[in-house]
Amino acid sequence: MDSPPNDLDARALGRAAPGKGLAREACPYAEGTEARTLWLAGYDEALADGAEAVTGGIAQHPAPPPADRAR
Repeated sequence: MDSPPNDLDARALGRAAPGKGLAREACPYAEGTEARTLWLAGYDEALADGAEAVTGGIAQHPAPPPADRAR
């Protein structure tokens, strides 16, 4: 997925979030704000349209095996 333009509203950014590896709980907006409500609505719309849910905040790349870390 291409990055969304920077001038999008919170709902559009929420729709793009699953494709960027962000979980619902990684919403960047404060509790009780309209931006948070819009971002979460956008995220839920993306899931309803078939986007794969991410769990645990922000998706991480797998860590290298322990032998590789020692180098």
